[in-house]
Amino acid sequence: MIEVRFLVGAHEYSEYRKQVLVLNVCYTIHMTKTWLLLGLALLLAIVAGFLLSLPSQTPSGEVSAISTFEECAAAGYPIMESYPEQCMTPDGRTFTRDISGVGGGEDITFNGCAVAGCSGQLCVSAEEAEGIFTTCEFRPEYACYREASCEPQANGKCGWTETAELRQCLANPPALDDSEPQVY
Repeated sequence: MIEVRFLVGAHEYSEYRKQVLVLNVCYTIHMTKTWLLLGLALLLAIVAGFLLSLPSQTPSGEVSAISTFEECAAAGYPIMESYPEQCMTPDGRTFTRDISGVGGGEDITFNGCAVAGCSGQLCVSAEEAEGIFTTCEFRPEYACYREASCEPQANGKCGWTETAELRQCLANPPALDDSEPQVY
């Protein structure tokens, strides 16, 4: 009878050891996952700190030296789609393109005619040009008018002189180049 008890006791002890072993394995797996996640979080924090400590592409001295729209655009900073155009530096300053020589000045009138419209797509009398306001959109055919002549026509009104080049360009306008900002 003592042997039976010893065997039963040994069997119970064996079951107890199995349960303890299973619990230890589960605990080890749980702790391994926990440490792994903590390690990954620490690694991500270190990488983020490193990336944030890197200097920006342009040293701050160069950014602070920018004082005009032209300098900002030449440095490669973004040009906003506005009229007049604006350029923004990484430190938040904005510079507006000077358009004081455009719109109603002597440089766009000829023989009483003037180029008008936000995209320079209209040819009207100089008197009309001052009161004309258009939406600022750019269509491919508007590029054709850059080389065209805005002058009085046979009917006495201002208009674009239709040359063979202008007709050809209007029939097949150049594609818009999306790589460079359009001037409106």
